[in-house]
Amino acid sequence: MLEAAGFETWLVNARVVRHLPGRPKTDRLDALPGTDNGGMANGVIRCGSCGQANRVPAAAAGTPRCGKCHQPLPWIADADDATFSEVAEAARIPVIVDLWAPWCGPCRMVSPALEQLARDLAGQVKLVKVNVDTSPRISQRFGAQAIPTLLVLRRGRVAARKTGAAPLAALRTWVDNALSGAAGDPP
Repeated sequence: MLEAAGFETWLVNARVVRHLPGRPKTDRLDALPGTDNGGMANGVIRCGSCGQANRVPAAAAGTPRCGKCHQPLPWIADADDATFSEVAEAARIPVIVDLWAPWCGPCRMVSPALEQLARDLAGQVKLVKVNVDTSPRISQRFGAQAIPTLLVLRRGRVAARKTGAAPLAALRTWVDNALSGAAGDPP
């Protein structure tokens, strides 16, 4: 019945999720309308290799892999003041932190590029999105005076910082430089 009305439906966590025509589709099933991905909630990511939907926790030891084909999955999580330490700082892989706000146009423009970067670097980086409106302590801690503010954290320390939106190619170069510079640090 819903398909006849122009909706696509998925069963996600025992809930029907609808996709409206004309809105972008996403690999992050938790980001679709009708789902909730609170700070520590599990996200559902569709594997880029086999298409399997996989539940990916916001915080875990190691890196997420597809349950079916065992390929690395993009790790995209939301964090807030209460969960940032566990979600971002405790990660064993480098973390790209996106300090953003829902009303910010440049933040909404850079978000798809960051998610694509997380997909391209699956298993190598984790993307953590922090809404500065609901998590003011994190933005104060990192001295964010403008948004979007992007950080690369390595072992909980800032390895690189960038303010403002940028295209995917520029973000990729920035992250690659931050990772290669941080790779030489002693453990």
